[in-house]
Amino acid sequence: MYERLSNKNETPTIEELLTHIGKAKEMFEIIDNYLTDELKATEKKIYFDKHDKGWAVSYHAKKDYVCNIVMEKDAFLFVTRLSEENLKKAYDDVSEYAKECIDTSPYRHRGWIEFRMLEMENLTEAKMLLQIRVSGKQKSIG
Repeated sequence: MYERLSNKNETPTIEELLTHIGKAKEMFEIIDNYLTDELKATEKKIYFDKHDKGWAVSYHAKKDYVCNIVMEKDAFLFVTRLSEENLKKAYDDVSEYAKECIDTSPYRHRGWIEFRMLEMENLTEAKMLLQIRVSGKQKSIG
């Protein structure tokens, strides 16, 4: 369904990642610019996800984890971690689609959120979750 780049032996370039996400390229560029310009994510690294999700881009701000973006065919999977308190604050303000993504995230019990970005409308919610993520230290989860 959402084909990922899964060859661990060949690190793709950012250009190859952007080609792979196809229709989602514009969304990725918007969220990438938001992360680097607005949220001051100073470190961006291409890596292979340790849970075998495929190739992804990891973002950190001043060595603090912000999020990962797992590249998929014509989409991408936005992954971040929030404290239960912060997640509860955000939950009431997101769409039913975002709630479903949050509720079905495999590591939700540990604060991890997986949000598949399919439409431009998803950007507003992703930005809100990112803003919450960087707005202060996350309390220990799990």
